[in-house]
Amino acid sequence: MEITSFYSLRPDGVAFDDKNKHCVLLEFTRAMDSVSSSPEGDWAERKELEKNARYGMHIYFINHLSALHGRPWNCTQANFTAGAQGSLKQTQFQDRLRLLGVMNSKAREKIRALTVSKTLALSDIILKLFDVSILHSPEWALSSLPTELANSQTAALKLFKKNTGPFSGLVI
Repeated sequence: MEITSFYSLRPDGVAFDDKNKHCVLLEFTRAMDSVSSSPEGDWAERKELEKNARYGMHIYFINHLSALHGRPWNCTQANFTAGAQGSLKQTQFQDRLRLLGVMNSKAREKIRALTVSKTLALSDIILKLFDVSILHSPEWALSSLPTELANSQTAALKLFKKNTGPFSGLVI
């Protein structure tokens, strides 16, 4: 890993417990969830592995350097992943909250419920905006979608994305 890429990565948040010398890198993700598993594994597990790989060297560096200077800190990582369709791994989510010191089960359940609710509300807003853009400017709305997705999801509207040379366009 190059030093510039090492410094350019920043977690979404950091929690410190000065008394116990514990540092937790926080990552919050809204991933595309699915009901079925794929050959690559569960959607949440894939995102977990991706996030852990991203900050693994950072955690090692903090733990190693603090130990070398005689001030050992324990640095770990907590990933909070909610699916775009509102799903999350409940046990994993609860464990991450406990790691951050949220020991009250009612408080953990309230945080979980609010997380799912806000995720679904955000997805609803995104879908409504997409619907408006499809009605008013289908070319603009579909221009950034992958061709396979654009064609499979918009066939009922008779909209198809085709490569037309150096520029890509939509054919209606």
